[in-house]
Amino acid sequence: GRAHARRWTHRQSGWSAVRPATTGVLVVAEALHPTAPEDVARLTATLAADLRALGCRVTGPAVLTAAEPRFAC
Repeated sequence: GRAHARRWTHRQSGWSAVRPATTGVLVVAEALHPTAPEDVARLTATLAADLRALGCRVTGPAVLTAAEPRFAC
């Protein structure tokens, strides 16, 4: 029931902190530079692999575009 925007929310409020009892996390990566599509794909693949190695269930990534502005959890 809460939304947090941009970076450093973990420093602004305890509501966005990931704790041992956390059951879901949405990670947003955004980029506009020329190699953004490749860089974001590499970032999400690396993050997903690292999270899986820790035993986390990963359900993404999803890339939002003007044509596809939503994703399903």
